[in-house]
Amino acid sequence: MRFTLPTPVHSASPATGDNTLGALPDWDLSDLYSAPDAPELAADLDWLEAACADFAANYEGKLAALDAAGMLKCVQAHEAIEAKGGRIMSYAGLRYYQQTTDAERAQFLQNCQEQITDFTAPLVFFSLELNRVEDEVLEGWLGESADLARYKPVFDRLRAMRPHQLSDELEKFLHDQSTVGAAAWNKLFDETIAGLSFTVDGEALNLEATLNLLTEKDRAPREAAAREVARVFGENLKLFARVHNTLAKEKEVEDRWRNMPTPQTARHLSNDVEPEVVEALRNAVVAAYPKLSHRYYELKRKWLGLDSLQVWDRNAPLPMEDDRLVPWDEARATVLGAYADFSPEMAAIAEPFFDRGWIDAGVKPGKAPGAFAHPTVTDAHPYVMLNYLGKPRDVMTLAHELGHGVHQVLAA
Repeated sequence: MRFTLPTPVHSASPATGDNTLGALPDWDLSDLYSAPDAPELAADLDWLEAACADFAANYEGKLAALDAAGMLKCVQAHEAIEAKGGRIMSYAGLRYYQQTTDAERAQFLQNCQEQITDFTAPLVFFSLELNRVEDEVLEGWLGESADLARYKPVFDRLRAMRPHQLSDELEKFLHDQSTVGAAAWNKLFDETIAGLSFTVDGEALNLEATLNLLTEKDRAPREAAAREVARVFGENLKLFARVHNTLAKEKEVEDRWRNMPTPQTARHLSNDVEPEVVEALRNAVVAAYPKLSHRYYELKRKWLGLDSLQVWDRNAPLPMEDDRLVPWDEARATVLGAYADFSPEMAAIAEPFFDRGWIDAGVKPGKAPGAFAHPTVTDAHPYVMLNYLGKPRDVMTLAHELGHGVHQVLAA
């Protein structure tokens, strides 16, 4: 059982700060836990440890002999364990992304990861043993219990991994090793990126602020920002290359052991999508390059009055664009208004994100760059992270991530 932290998605046009934006919201994570040392969090960790041990004692080596009612009880027990572990890791992960350079937050996240990895090690047998159950037995369970049949998509996704499972011993090793594998390298990258400093025109900026200059109307700050990003990234090239190459090799090794036919196969299985669908989408997009992307950038070159576009011109605003900053309250009204025009129910679901501390919007030292919506667990609610500082693209990012949040509410 591996709990996945959200991955910030970098906007193509991030923004920097301005005091005209109004009060930007911060997360209120108390719907998950009130504090890292909260008694309820300690109690949940104790519960999780005992529940995992009980689950293994009750079900390991016994799945095939269960009837439909017994399997339903087993699945619900496993679901409760996942929900509790997911709540703990969501709290630790979201708190960490608020300030990735803070040693206490990083240590708290690491401690939670290690404890939950240890606690859930006895559960590794579940998916492996379940995939050894005969198809006829599984079909019989689903036919006998409508409540269990609700979980058929989960069973189907587990079955899809059956050709790629390793031995029980190797799967347990990978589970135990997970906290010092890809997760550790990803954390190193996140903390490095969040801690970088860039100097443009004598001012020290973080990554978000520097990338924002690539959207300035004046070409000089765009070029200065691009060259400074290249310089600072160049100074960290060895580290970035080590992270990239290590992650790529680790994936290649695991894919080879799991008999994955292509590097994309594991992702397709995780996304529950057919490779042919993804390939068709990819081919259609590539085929449209000349009539969309190429034409667009040629038009942009003409509109900007340039002989040729440089990398720092790619995100430049068009001459006719309004370069005013959009205050947070206006962004909220714009997005909720657009949602309401599409569906009043959608707007009603989105509104609590603004009112109840479900959005963390401001750019802050050490905060993870980019944006994401994280679903947390079904008995809580999603959280949206932004680095909002008023550009039109930031309003679109708010609308985009909030759409994920609404989807996650409806899917819970």
